[in-house]
Amino acid sequence: CECLDVHPPRKDGESWLASNCTRGTCTNGTVHYTNTTCPPLKPVVCANNFPAIKITDPNDCCPHYECQCICYGWGDPHYVTFDGTYYGFQGNCSYWLMKEIVPKYNFSVMIDNDYCGALDGLSCPESITVFYNGLTIFITQNDINGTFTNQVFVNNKLINPAYGHKDFGVTTTGIDTVLIIPAIQAKITFSGLIFSIYLPYNLFSGNTEGQCGTCDNNRTDDCRLPDGKIDPSCPNMAHQWHTNGTDCGSPPPPPTTPAPDTCNTTLCNVIMSRVFEACHKIIAYKPFVTGCEFDICHMHNNRTGCTSLQAYAEACAEAGVCIEWRNATNGLCGMQLRYTLYNQKFIYTANVFTAMTNMTTEGCYCPNGTILLSSGTNECAGATWTEGCQNCICEEDTLQVFCSPITCSTNSPVACDQEGQFKVYQNESCCLVEKIYFCAEFLTLYIQVGDVVPMKPCEKCICSNQTDASSHLHIVECYSMPCDTHCPLGYEYQNNSGQCCGTCVQTSCIVTLPNNVTQTLKVGVCVCAL
Repeated sequence: CECLDVHPPRKDGESWLASNCTRGTCTNGTVHYTNTTCPPLKPVVCANNFPAIKITDPNDCCPHYECQCICYGWGDPHYVTFDGTYYGFQGNCSYWLMKEIVPKYNFSVMIDNDYCGALDGLSCPESITVFYNGLTIFITQNDINGTFTNQVFVNNKLINPAYGHKDFGVTTTGIDTVLIIPAIQAKITFSGLIFSIYLPYNLFSGNTEGQCGTCDNNRTDDCRLPDGKIDPSCPNMAHQWHTNGTDCGSPPPPPTTPAPDTCNTTLCNVIMSRVFEACHKIIAYKPFVTGCEFDICHMHNNRTGCTSLQAYAEACAEAGVCIEWRNATNGLCGMQLRYTLYNQKFIYTANVFTAMTNMTTEGCYCPNGTILLSSGTNECAGATWTEGCQNCICEEDTLQVFCSPITCSTNSPVACDQEGQFKVYQNESCCLVEKIYFCAEFLTLYIQVGDVVPMKPCEKCICSNQTDASSHLHIVECYSMPCDTHCPLGYEYQNNSGQCCGTCVQTSCIVTLPNNVTQTLKVGVCVCAL
């Protein structure tokens, strides 16, 4: 017997994949579905020491663990490849951090290093450029009036984060500028002396080259040269990845680190201390200590070590561990930040950029449910609030405040059919006509003799001195509230449905004669002029 209730019809005994996780079988004209049984998840150890993440492939029912391609650098500068190899490199040129070995997504990242004032010719990251799908996204940081400000250019045009484009989104925390490319699940961050590149392993494994190495969970091929050979020295490899086909000179010899007794590297001990203890077993801290000591001893400025602490804190945050570390530096690594005004609408609207809300980055933020009021202040204003009898909203696109009158709701009638219950009426705030009511128990109200009891809307009820003979409780006496039924000449008193008292309605025309006598005339009566 065929199964005719499915499309296309199936023959008896035929089995097919109904969905990623369900298989259908036709048996005697009836379709039976069975769910796919997933094998136990296998743990994965990642060479870069970041924890593996659980991935569910859209084309596969069963999840699996996968490493992450994470490359980052800081200071003057220190690099950690996608697979976790640490090395230092002081080249003063533009270099490819990452390129695709076989072009698939038209994606690459370039870094520009420049000398940063050290006597022995150390260089520091100055800018980062991302190439994707015909776009050129240039991110740098400038010192404007003593405040470091991140700037972003898209195809040579300055944009103001947050910024949304069909292919990417950019936002900033005041410290980090974050670029998201949803189609390839890429994230690139830059904060002056610190950069990072996050790529999904399933899209880029075995297909990256450059100063960030080859992401394949294997450190032995991290020092890959442009010709595909593996160099034993990553600093020498890094020099070979200069851009534009120009020779940036011979790779500089690595500076000799001064003896510890000639420079004060006490700040670097914070990385090894209990402050970062929660992260020690997740992210190896030795490269950051080495980089911290190197920077302090060569730059002759203890504050330069703050970059290593910040870089380690950001790596820990990416692994899910947030560290409050700045207070442990006794003010040496304090933040001098201002809030950054930006449009959050493209992030918090459910779209491809929603992933930005899950990022853990350091910076100045308004509390949840609020946004920055203006670019000239550090004040946070609620996105919506009530002021007087109006609902107000700080419109996200224009940051203008718009208010509208409160809409008074109509309440459904409430039945008080239980013994000892009565209705209590109250006026809503701002809604003088609209009333709400609820049921209350007599025994739960503590009312003294002479107090008004809010029982009925058109009656005035008072707790009297008289008591009930059986219950010995005071009796509530009610009487109708008086209404003014007197109306002027030409008006009649008419009751209004749903209201305690009626109103005076004009029913006749009022005419004052020359002798000052006032008369009323019914509508439609003809009057002769005298």
